Amino acid sequence: MLRARLATAAVALPTLVWLIFYAPAWAFSGMILAFTAVGLSEYVDMAMPDHRRVKIFAVAVGLGLAWTVVVHRSDALGLVLVVSLVAGLFLALADEDIGGAVSRLAHGLLAALYVGFLLPHVVRLRLMPEGGERWVFLALACAFATDSAAYFGGRWAGRTKLFPRVSPSKTLEGAVSGVVGSVLVAYLIYVFLPPPSLHVAEALWIGIAIAFLTETGDLVESMIKRAYGAKDSGWIFPGHGGVLDRIDGLVLPFVFTYYWNAGLGL
Repeated sequence: MLRARLATAAVALPTLVWLIFYAPAWAFSGMILAFTAVGLSEYVDMAMPDHRRVKIFAVAVGLGLAWTVVVHRSDALGLVLVVSLVAGLFLALADEDIGGAVSRLAHGLLAALYVGFLLPHVVRLRLMPEGGERWVFLALACAFATDSAAYFGGRWAGRTKLFPRVSPSKTLEGAVSGVVGSVLVAYLIYVFLPPPSLHVAEALWIGIAIAFLTETGDLVESMIKRAYGAKDSGWIFPGHGGVLDRIDGLVLPFVFTYYWNAGLGL
């Protein structure tokens, strides 16, 4: 398993660096939208494997939300939300299984919001006028550092279960190691590849925040898979699972880093 993960990373990491720093905006946006579409499909396949109409509805709503984020149209976002909710209610009314229809509508809307609305924030982050590429790299590197440090720290020193009801293998010691790894990488990026106007104290606080959000996202993904009885969300990345298995720790850091730069930073 570890060998497969390393082989996948050896191919994926150079591609990610190219996409972040050198790819044209349309290529980066297209790739994120493609990941969004696959992630939506994986989610609804876990949640509603036998309900094709609701799956199509959820994917369509998620991609509509993704489009509004990518083109940065808040008015279009409101329209997509209204149309999606009304269409979903009509879809539920047409279903003879009333209780199941309402439940499936909720699952579909959650999929659309969690994947379709949140993930494309990384496009807005990259398109920021000052150093967007570096901010994306900071968020991505800190999230990866959190994941790796938590994995190895947990294997080496893990004793105390962190959240056994959701993820029995995660430990408090691993979570602390993840925070240390994220902060260290945030400091190294501040030294060697800093985004514009980034101060050292800000970099360290961002590293802590991203570590917390990465680990929270990982727990959320574990909760979702446990709720639907799935081991992995998909198979597209050998040794890593599906798209959802790879973006679980990235979605919240991307959203946080974008809104931090959009004016919510201290």
